[in-house]
Amino acid sequence: MTTDHTVLEADYAVIGLGVMGASALYFLSRSGGKVVGIDKYSPPHRHGASHGGYKVTREAVAEGPAYLHFVRRSNALVRDLKRHYNVNLMQRTGTLIIGSEAATSSNSFLHDTVQIAQANEIEHKTFSSKDLKKLYPQLTGVANEDAGYFEPNAGFIRPEPLLNLQIALAKQAGAEILENTAVTRITPIAGGVEIEADGLRIRARQVVLAAGRWADHLLGGGFANLLSVTPQRTFTFKALDTAAYQPSRFPTLMWFRESVSGECATVFPLDGSENGVKFFVADTERDQRIGMSGDQFYQHHVQPFFGGISSALLASETCFYTSTPDHGFVLDWHPDIPGLFLVSACSGHGFKHALGIGETVAALLAGKAVHDLSAFSLERFSASLPRR
Repeated sequence: MTTDHTVLEADYAVIGLGVMGASALYFLSRSGGKVVGIDKYSPPHRHGASHGGYKVTREAVAEGPAYLHFVRRSNALVRDLKRHYNVNLMQRTGTLIIGSEAATSSNSFLHDTVQIAQANEIEHKTFSSKDLKKLYPQLTGVANEDAGYFEPNAGFIRPEPLLNLQIALAKQAGAEILENTAVTRITPIAGGVEIEADGLRIRARQVVLAAGRWADHLLGGGFANLLSVTPQRTFTFKALDTAAYQPSRFPTLMWFRESVSGECATVFPLDGSENGVKFFVADTERDQRIGMSGDQFYQHHVQPFFGGISSALLASETCFYTSTPDHGFVLDWHPDIPGLFLVSACSGHGFKHALGIGETVAALLAGKAVHDLSAFSLERFSASLPRR
């Protein structure tokens, strides 16, 4: 039992133990300093964005070349962890991206992906519409103007095993984990940062804030306008043709469909003995009270495009995206609290970068040279973040 006078001293503290925070915690725990990790719940949990069984990974990141270093390091680190600890963290199903091949298409994600792959010698194949129809007959909605990009060494990462492993390894290295502990205040003090949380005061030389959907509340000020949070929902439907959706015949899929305004359906193959195919389309659930029902989602996003999938809804889950106005990440020091480093890997494509980001943040706090982070600076939002 703690009291209001309990003070915990540390070299480093990490607030939020989703995948970004857990990765930073893991690498900081290897520094030899005293490290504390804090989470409002008991991770991995279903209150943020680091859950759900599957997270897409791909090396050719169309979001921009600034992300390439992180995803490459993350993939290498996932392989190392799997080899050393014999934990199934990643499924190499390959990742298939389908979009319009038209150069004038309003959706250039496919074009940008191919350009990144070619410029960085990432192994891949490209497919015509005819190829796609022959290779993947279960994709009944492929249009004549569609084309595909296939990255054979990609697939999906398993979020819960990765979080469990990182937190366990951090504990083994001496990190103290404070679960079910809500942070209420972060303030600068001489020589560091003080965190108030459930009767505790944690004083650390440096702090990483990776609190996801709770970051704007903790930071206050202009951050409330900078970071927006939206609920996002997945739908899992029963496969009637289970053979068609096995990983050997169906890769992890991102499909930008022109017939529904270019909306991207992310779809995962069957896993093990399961017979449910998981679908995700961003922003179908901006408000849980008025979001799409399973029937509506099936009729709009599944039935016109996929064969061998029943309308029987097996499961539905909600997570929360945290986004900046330009949908890019924030990796920068707080402008008014020295020693507080902000990590917000926004807009749904952050998971595959997490290990690389955690490694970089830990090195940065240790005073080591790191990969250029200028693309993720707060300076691009300076007008929205007036100084105190």
